[in-house]
Amino acid sequence: MACPPPRSAKRPAKKKKASKSAPGLLRGFLRGMVGKGAIAAYSAVAAIASAAYVPQLDHIRQWAVSHSTQWLQQLPPVQTVQHWVEEVQSTAADWQSRFIEIARQSRGAASDAGHANAPSSAATTPPPSSQAGSDRGSQGFADCAEQLPASAPLSAASVGRNWMPVTLCSTGFAVLYSGLSKTPIVTVERLSRQRLQGAAGLQRTDHFYADARLRAAYKAELSDYQASGYDRGHMAPAADQSTATGMAQSFALSNMVPQDPTHNRQVWSKLEADVRKYAKRASGNVFVYTGPLFEGQTPTIGRNQVWVPSHLYKLVFDEQQQRAWAWVLPNRGDAQLGAPMSYAQFVQRTGRNFLPHLH
Repeated sequence: MACPPPRSAKRPAKKKKASKSAPGLLRGFLRGMVGKGAIAAYSAVAAIASAAYVPQLDHIRQWAVSHSTQWLQQLPPVQTVQHWVEEVQSTAADWQSRFIEIARQSRGAASDAGHANAPSSAATTPPPSSQAGSDRGSQGFADCAEQLPASAPLSAASVGRNWMPVTLCSTGFAVLYSGLSKTPIVTVERLSRQRLQGAAGLQRTDHFYADARLRAAYKAELSDYQASGYDRGHMAPAADQSTATGMAQSFALSNMVPQDPTHNRQVWSKLEADVRKYAKRASGNVFVYTGPLFEGQTPTIGRNQVWVPSHLYKLVFDEQQQRAWAWVLPNRGDAQLGAPMSYAQFVQRTGRNFLPHLH
C-alpha cells in the first residue's frame, strides 16, 4: 500500500513575474526591434538632451532665486529688520567716533596742563579739535575747495544751526546738507568746457544708495522714496560728472530731494541741459548752485520724514564775467521755464546770499 507523501514536503513555489520599469521596457522593445544599436542611439540622444537643458534649468533656478529674494526684501517685516540693522550699525559707528573725539580732547587737555609754562600766545590758540567743532563748515569743504568760487567760500555757518548742517565733499561737487530735512541745502559744482567734454562719454549708473557718511538720525534711506510718488531728484546732475567716482557719488541720497516726476523729467531736465550748453560756450569756470526751498506746509515722505520741497532753485555764476542769474521753479509737474531772475532778485526771493561780493 502506497504511503502518502510526508507533510514536510512543500509544493514548488510559483515564480513571480519580475517588474519592469519604463526604461527597461523601452530597452527590451528596442532590443527586440533593432538590437543593441538602437539602445546606444537612444542613450546618446538622452544624454545630449540632458546636457542641452541643464543650462536652461540653471537659468530658471537663478531667476527664481533672484525674484524670490527681491520679493522678500520688499516685505514690510524684512524692510523693518533691515532698517533696524542699519540704524544699529550707524549708531555704533557714531558712538565710536564720539569716543575717539573724547579721547583726543582728553589728550589735548593733558598736553595743555603739562605745558603750563608755555608762552601766552600758544595758550590762546584752541586745539585742532575745538576749531573743527566750533566751525565745521569753514574746514568741511577743504577737500573740495575747487568746486567753490575763491571769492565766495561756503560754510555751515551760512545757515542756522537748527538746520543741523553737515558739509560733504564729493569728487565733482560739494554738498551743504541738512540733517533736519534729510536733503541738501545747496550743492555747488564747477563746470567748464573741458569737464563737460569728459562727462559726455560717461555711462549713467543709476545705483542709488544711502550716504554712509551720515549718522542714522540725519540721513534718508531708499525705503523712504519707495512708493512715495516722488522721484529721487538729483541736485548735482549725474550728466555733469566727468569721472566714474563722481558719477557714483552723484547717486547718494545726500544729493537728492523728493521731486515731482514730471517736473524732474521735463522742465528740470531741460534746465540742466541749458546750463550745460552755456558752460560749454563760456570762456572760464561756471559755478552752479542748486537746492530746495520749503515754503508753507511741508509734507514729508518715508519713515525718516524726508522733507518735500515746495520749490527748487538753480543759480548760475559766470566767474569770468562776474555775472549771476537764477531760476526758482515750483516742484510741480505744470511748472514752466521762464526767463531767469537777477541775483538781487534771487537773494530777495530765497534769502540765500551765496555770492555776497555781487550783492
